[in-house]
Amino acid sequence: MSRLVGLIGLLVLAACSSAAVVGPYPGEPFVDTLGETIPFERVALYADDCPGRESGAFLDVMWPLAGVPGVEPEMRRYVRDPGQVMSSRQLLAPYDSASSLPREALFTGLASGPFQLWVAADVDIYLYLVDGSRVEALPRAADEDVPCA
Repeated sequence: MSRLVGLIGLLVLAACSSAAVVGPYPGEPFVDTLGETIPFERVALYADDCPGRESGAFLDVMWPLAGVPGVEPEMRRYVRDPGQVMSSRQLLAPYDSASSLPREALFTGLASGPFQLWVAADVDIYLYLVDGSRVEALPRAADEDVPCA
């Protein structure tokens, strides 16, 4: 009986610590705090479809998020890489699946499924996906085009 309880405990722990699944492009839409859907052209989180990189995902964000007047918007790509399959040359920093939010981090008001999108002073390098108590630091791609090979 104690073996069964221990096994169930391990399975629950593994389920709680695993990364939430991300769907194919364009992924589940983000919504703001009022429940308004954000167009995929502004924010999209979707699975990588390259062979051998299916565990990864991309977060495409039109930056700045709020459309700051006088600032030319640019598309930024951040990478979720729980399988550690991306080349380090393709990322500005390493992916961190067990990160913590920086003290100055701010909730953007955007969420998609279980994920909340957070930003901090290091936004040029990282965006943060929060799923309950789990925080993932997604590094920015070195180039917005991340080829399969």
